[in-house]
Amino acid sequence: MSGPAPDPCRNRYPEGILHPGSRRYRERMSRHRSSQPLWTAALFVTLAMALGGCVAAPPEPTQPPETTIAPTTAPVVDPGPAPRIDATCDDILDSAALQDFMGLVASPLAVATPADRLTPDRAAGEQLGALACTWTNGLQVDPFTGPDIDGQSVRLSILPEGIDDAIAYVDLYQIADPTYGEHVQGPRCLGPADGMDGGYCELFGVIGQTWVELTVDGIAVQSGTPTIDLLAGFRSVIDPLVARVGTMEPHERWAPSKPSTIGEAACDVLTPTDAIAATTGIPELSVGPHWDGPHVGQYWYATTQTGAQRCSLGMSDSDAAIGQIGILPSGAWAYDRYHDAWIAAGGTPVAVPGVADGDAIARCVDAAAECNIDLRVAGAWIRVTVYPVPELEPEYGPPIAYYESARSSAADIAAIVAAQVTAAA
Repeated sequence: MSGPAPDPCRNRYPEGILHPGSRRYRERMSRHRSSQPLWTAALFVTLAMALGGCVAAPPEPTQPPETTIAPTTAPVVDPGPAPRIDATCDDILDSAALQDFMGLVASPLAVATPADRLTPDRAAGEQLGALACTWTNGLQVDPFTGPDIDGQSVRLSILPEGIDDAIAYVDLYQIADPTYGEHVQGPRCLGPADGMDGGYCELFGVIGQTWVELTVDGIAVQSGTPTIDLLAGFRSVIDPLVARVGTMEPHERWAPSKPSTIGEAACDVLTPTDAIAATTGIPELSVGPHWDGPHVGQYWYATTQTGAQRCSLGMSDSDAAIGQIGILPSGAWAYDRYHDAWIAAGGTPVAVPGVADGDAIARCVDAAAECNIDLRVAGAWIRVTVYPVPELEPEYGPPIAYYESARSSAADIAAIVAAQVTAAA
């Protein structure tokens, strides 16, 4: 005969507490029922009821699920182009050796910052990934009298493409030199023996996988210095350049995240003469490309590749000009990159109709300096430039009133160009 069913609550009571259904519990209650106060009995009954039900312990409290907050992502800013060779200006040309070769005139040579030297059309090469460097002794070029006789400048551009155009350039002038390769013009120098007051040296052509253009102007030399000595000094500076550049592997060309679509538009569309002449009140104004000589070299290659324009504010009755308008499609990177430098140099934000707030900066306070208005429009960099006002009424060329009128109308000219660029985009 089987025993009683196992008690599901057995061994679940704390030590010293009897199960309400056990014999010992009934006996104890029988002996003491008459002597225990009612509240004690009630306590036992309550405890029995609680324990007799075999109520499970409450579950452990659970933690609320963690809330995952998605990290905020800053907008990606296109950094713009960078040199496609792994070198800096100082890596390519030793500044101390360059200064020794040039000689000290007025002031030492110093690197010109891009914010100071670049215009939209001149930035086309750098948009293609050229390493561009300029050193000067700080003496400026006067638009009326030409370069200062004591001015010194070194200009270097290393473009890692356009090899066929580089060869065409060298072949055009038919003064190739085999020193550094078949398709190189230079090392070549001119000095006092060639009828010059100072010295000039150059190097153009294909070095390795790059197109090199280097000019060195304003070299301080004695009147009796033979050209061969000038050439030897030049080679001591550029031999290391040629050796290093000749082994470089260029990187890929930068591509804008949002390419501009105005590359095919030219000056007659983007800078209409009739509208600009009307807003300036200058009837003889003729706006368009003014350039002598063949369209060869890095400048023309780069502007053709990028669609960059330089539209002169010229005169229909002479070769003179009172300013120019530069446009670089997909060149908004330059506006972003140099914006702070222009502000630090005295630029101020200016309102231009059709241009978003913060996308136009004017530097036009000093009449003895250029008036520049830089714009960022439809992904392009635009600059309207009016040359300094002459101190004296020119004997030939535009009168002072034309410069003054163009400067006072610079923002209106900028609005016309901005509208045309926007329409062409």
